[in-house]
Amino acid sequence: MRKTPALLSAVAVAAVLVASLVGCSSSPSAACTPNYASGAASKIVRATASTASFPTPLVAKTSQVSVSKAGSGSPIQTGDQVDYSFSIYNGKTGESLGASQGTSRTGATNSTKATSIVRSLRCATAGERYSLVSTVKAAFGKGAGGSDFADQDTLVIVVQVKDRFLGKANGINQLPLDGMPNVITAVNGQPGIVIQELSKPTTLRTSTIKAGSGPVIKKNDVAHIKYSGWTWPTSASGTPEVWPGGTNADGSTVPSGNSTWTTDQAVDIKVVGTLPKGLYQALLGARVGSQVLVVIPPKDGFGASSSQYGFSDTDTVIMVIDVLGIA
Repeated sequence: MRKTPALLSAVAVAAVLVASLVGCSSSPSAACTPNYASGAASKIVRATASTASFPTPLVAKTSQVSVSKAGSGSPIQTGDQVDYSFSIYNGKTGESLGASQGTSRTGATNSTKATSIVRSLRCATAGERYSLVSTVKAAFGKGAGGSDFADQDTLVIVVQVKDRFLGKANGINQLPLDGMPNVITAVNGQPGIVIQELSKPTTLRTSTIKAGSGPVIKKNDVAHIKYSGWTWPTSASGTPEVWPGGTNADGSTVPSGNSTWTTDQAVDIKVVGTLPKGLYQALLGARVGSQVLVVIPPKDGFGASSSQYGFSDTDTVIMVIDVLGIA
């Protein structure tokens, strides 16, 4: 297979690119209007889990989507988190150009600033496979094809939707507990906190801010969550500080405590007893759709791993956790 370094590089980092831009897909639904309709080019693509075939050269000036395998469940809406993978084919020759590295995750959107891959996800369903016919520029950005492909060259991208889950907690608001920070939530779901002359708690405390109605998280479940983290102020007049992030033992970077919101990507956590006690107790028994506030004193906190997140093992930390799904 002829190598196309620039485009394959774009594939390798596609999860990062599309997440930073934060998709409508395939079959129309009364509850969801797709961003892209089926067209003459996408209809002639025959796609399976491992291959795609179509008459060549295939040319399309606008993005088109056609379904080759129906999924099930509710259509993906703007803001939902989506796990998916994709393979790319040269519209001119039909040759395979590579595939995404494992499963990618992003927030679905109908923003015109997003790539066509991300935009195509909106209105799809879990388990669905569809063919997206699009230009290099629309799918990966201006100049992504390097010297091998022009921006307007046609690509065929076969997308497999693995899973969908909530993008933010959707539970019913609950009354706050005395002595706990107040949680303020933006329209997109990102939380902030306010501490009003409260004494620093010395014991582990949890409070359900939004009560979800989904399945209950049990021990050994893998939970999809978004979180934000702060350290408790060192003085009564101080303000909470976002975890600044740090470095893992292997040298990899741990982003700041709001990273799951700024990148719009949920993370997966296996709920086991080896987690920090505060995090474990906050997740165990929580229902999908809930938002949980937890204040964690040092003895129930992250210990030696605290430095990875940019705070000290003597800090009292605050987390707001959105429970979005169970793998």
